[in-house]
Amino acid sequence: MIYALPPPTLEVFYSPKCAPCRLELPVLADVTRVERTRVRIVILDDERRARAEIHETSPALDGDAADSSAKPRDELLAAGDDDGILPFARSTLGDGRVCSSWRGILTATRARLMIGACHRFISQSSH
Repeated sequence: MIYALPPPTLEVFYSPKCAPCRLELPVLADVTRVERTRVRIVILDDERRARAEIHETSPALDGDAADSSAKPRDELLAAGDDDGILPFARSTLGDGRVCSSWRGILTATRARLMIGACHRFISQSSH
């Protein structure tokens, strides 16, 4: 029996001090409009500035941002970024399993590949 799973989540770790991270915000706005996926932006520091930048890029992303209570490096290491540096993103299934991760600036193509990795994982698991 195949169970309906929630769409994959594209989880992006964000700091306003990270220039490449700021460049990713328009990509995230586009991906959420086009793809059947959820986005979660993990704010690592300077929450007030981060939320302002996210809102300025796309108010639709406001609800997708969550503040981290851990130290930025610890949060990144726990998420699977072995070097603990930005930019970093990963795609996950509804149960938290990681489908793929990426360290480097996130492009629309890379985001779609990461989402596709989750869809392939779901497809393989249902057989």
